[in-house]
Amino acid sequence: MSSETPSNPQRPNKRRLARLAIPLWRLGILAAACLCLHHAHQSRTNRSTGKLEAAWIETTRAWLPNASRFGEATDRDPLTPVLAADESVIGWATQTFPEARAVSGYAGASNLLLILDRHRKVLGTALISSEDTAGHLEKIRRSPDFFTQWNGRHASSLDRFDETTIVSGATLTSEAMARGIAARFGATDAADWFPAPLTLEQVRLIFPAASGFRPIAPGVFEVEGEIPKPVLLRSSAMGVAARGFQGPSDLIVGLRDGTITGVRLLGSRDNEPYTLDVSDEIEFNSPYPGRSHPQPADAPPLVVSGASYTARSIDQTVSEMLRRYHQRSDTPSTDWRGAVGILWLLVGLIIGLTKLRSNRKLRLSFAIVSMCLGGLWLGWMVAQDQWLTWAKRGSVSGASLAMLTLTGVALLVPPLFGKNIYCSHLCPHGAAQTLLGKLGKRRFSLPKRVHHIMKTVPWLALILLWLLALLGSGFSASHAEPFEIWSVGFHALLPVAIFAVGLIGAAFLPQAYCHYGCPTGALLKFLTHSPSRWSRRDTIALLLVTAAWGFLLILP
Repeated sequence: MSSETPSNPQRPNKRRLARLAIPLWRLGILAAACLCLHHAHQSRTNRSTGKLEAAWIETTRAWLPNASRFGEATDRDPLTPVLAADESVIGWATQTFPEARAVSGYAGASNLLLILDRHRKVLGTALISSEDTAGHLEKIRRSPDFFTQWNGRHASSLDRFDETTIVSGATLTSEAMARGIAARFGATDAADWFPAPLTLEQVRLIFPAASGFRPIAPGVFEVEGEIPKPVLLRSSAMGVAARGFQGPSDLIVGLRDGTITGVRLLGSRDNEPYTLDVSDEIEFNSPYPGRSHPQPADAPPLVVSGASYTARSIDQTVSEMLRRYHQRSDTPSTDWRGAVGILWLLVGLIIGLTKLRSNRKLRLSFAIVSMCLGGLWLGWMVAQDQWLTWAKRGSVSGASLAMLTLTGVALLVPPLFGKNIYCSHLCPHGAAQTLLGKLGKRRFSLPKRVHHIMKTVPWLALILLWLLALLGSGFSASHAEPFEIWSVGFHALLPVAIFAVGLIGAAFLPQAYCHYGCPTGALLKFLTHSPSRWSRRDTIALLLVTAAWGFLLILP
């Protein structure tokens, strides 16, 4: 009589858990990296918005030679006491952050240190840090009267910025510094470059028969005097401020039934010759009337010769105003574009996770769909800039459901199913390379040694981008990848160069950018690679994340 070995039903479950261990570990490593970046960002923010740093006492001694250290500030007093060696208060100090953080100059905000005497009168002002350009800052440093204009003023009078000295050639930067000081001492509208209220005369620029208007939401006004009642949007009141050559502009957009009837420029921080040309173009040859969707694929852009930066910022402002208006909960809007996009993602998943992926004609056809629909029409792509921004904020708030779905597909499918569906089927840039590769008559391959060197470039780029973000360099990761080109067009030299070189190279080298340049693809490869075993990449990732946390712990 034969005996049978009883089966162990727990073994398949253990094997399944073992297969999931490495993928889940890699997701955990990515989460740990994001958490580290968030804490580093928060730490920098806290240092610039909390108590004064001890190192600044040397700067303080230029006006208070006996200064020994800073005392403790209180919630009731915006000033920090400056103490002598015997612990007596010999003066006061304060920085303009956090209030000045919202006041951006030409390229960013500046943080100033103000030193006051025992009677709270200003002794001197110094620049601590700035996100603005070196050229503009140097002009301000060379100005003999800029930093001294506050000397002798009492702290109670520093909330005004209407009579400040502005540096020629660095207008936005110097005015932002002055506004930042006012904001630190209580000014509530220092960050508002266009504080004047909307007037009926301005409304009549678009709706001549208007008899009045009333606000129904921030920056959204219902216009009276016409039936049905049209709607007017104001960019500054909506918080929309796309930057032109030197600053943002204030626009009003008139809508009837959600469709643009007119656009006018109320004011601008940009160069006057540019804004005059753009204003004339908007008034007499505007491409906006009839537009209803924020970014229709066939919409002509605003083109003004010699003022391209300003014109592009107007385009971006109008699109963002429409997007925010249509996203309002009380505005009926059918997101059929989003529905089409979700359908595209589902079809890509079905093809990539089933035997359909072996059908070459189907894959080629879907590559055309991904390029045209996902790239040219929707502009849906995942990128390092997006993920780094979310990590620093510690939140995905504000992201659309469609973008979260796309990100979920890109990050979760590789570790859970062992297949990089996003890169192989959904990425519009990858699809464009696939199609260009089919058009090329001659295909080349790099020498083995060159290939091994070049394939490290995406990994080095990935590490460098995260390192720059960890250090708070301010470098925009969107400039290191070509993906923004698909949604916002040709806007900066570096991504345009990467875009062009990658696509041209793809005609001769299969998926040239994917293999030799893409940091986002490298991250997804890390999640996909050898899902059931530990690899050298796992060791390197563990060491890098551990080193990053170690760096965070030793930050002052």
